[in-house]
Amino acid sequence: MKTNSLIQTLAIVSSCFISAHASAVDERWYISPALSYLAPDSDRQSDDGLGFKLGLGKAISNSWDLEASLATDRFDIKNSSDNFSQNSLGLDALFYFSRNSHFAPYIVMGAGAISTKVTNEHTNAMMNVGLGFKSDLTNSGIALRTDLRYREDLDDKTVTNQSSFGDWVFNLGLIFPLGEKARSAPVAVAAAPMSLPPMDSDADGVLDKVDLCPNTPAGAKINAQGCEPDSDKDGVVDSLDQCMNTPEGVTVNYQGCELDTDYDGVVDSKDQCPATMAGIKVNINGCPIPEVIILKDVNFEVNSDRLTQGSFAVLDKAADDLLKRPELKIEVSGYTDDRGSDSLNQDLSQKRAQTVSTYMISRGVKASCLTVKGYGEENPVASNDTAAGRAENRRVELHILENPF
Repeated sequence: MKTNSLIQTLAIVSSCFISAHASAVDERWYISPALSYLAPDSDRQSDDGLGFKLGLGKAISNSWDLEASLATDRFDIKNSSDNFSQNSLGLDALFYFSRNSHFAPYIVMGAGAISTKVTNEHTNAMMNVGLGFKSDLTNSGIALRTDLRYREDLDDKTVTNQSSFGDWVFNLGLIFPLGEKARSAPVAVAAAPMSLPPMDSDADGVLDKVDLCPNTPAGAKINAQGCEPDSDKDGVVDSLDQCMNTPEGVTVNYQGCELDTDYDGVVDSKDQCPATMAGIKVNINGCPIPEVIILKDVNFEVNSDRLTQGSFAVLDKAADDLLKRPELKIEVSGYTDDRGSDSLNQDLSQKRAQTVSTYMISRGVKASCLTVKGYGEENPVASNDTAAGRAENRRVELHILENPF
């Protein structure tokens, strides 16, 4: 029973649409002047040309127009002051996919005769096919019209060994209906007008006359204006918002989440390095974490920047590795444990880092590739509460600052 009702409803809607479509057809004759731009077949050996076209047509059904046309155009022969002109007479059929007054697309196909004059004049058959549309400019039926056509000119005389030419023709013109537009039949008015109930098109509980969002999805939560709420005011309604607590004023994507332009996992509003290259590890501020080489077993005499004897073998190996990668930029970073004053530790860590840098340079590493920085007792890698932990914290590291690969 429901299926039969649906079919009946569709039939009624379809018949109403067809009737409305039919009534929209303007059955008046019309004239259509147009300017033409022609891109000729390369075998013509000519430049692009301009032309003028005048059509006379009429709608013969809901979908079809018939149109006769006269056209004239002119081409300039390349590398010459000569030119040739063409005059054509054609009959075209236009099939409209829709008679919509704002945008009525159509296909056009037709045939006719075309006269070409260079030194002598001759006449040949021609055919054309194309796509176009028209759009009403006024209620009286004046319309803008444009189409692009491919024209086959069966000309075997203009160029030796050439039996036809394929030209592209772009037309831009107007349509002027002839006579007055037919008036619609008067609609009978009931003696007593029927009182209709207020409308709520989207069934959200808010009447259309006060509904600011008349297309709310069924079942969605709404406010008094009939709109879905946007709790964090980021422009994405709550039902679609995957980041419900976005700070006010930040730019978000279609899911309501802050942008992460460089895809490093840190949103733009917190990213202090917004152009990090793909694949680079970053810290919580979105900045690259430098690759670190810890020089284990590189030790110094107590409260001194003098290397112990066992340190040189480790430094020699590190220097050999750096000589194989001259493109690297390295920061030699010195650290201490937490014994002693901050200023003493800072000064001592700077001197120890400088000692390692100086030794690397003596082994052939370019000074321009090295910078030196002491961090004192910052960034411990072990606990300073034990002798073993303090020994680990008294270290020198090589931080790779730039690695083009």
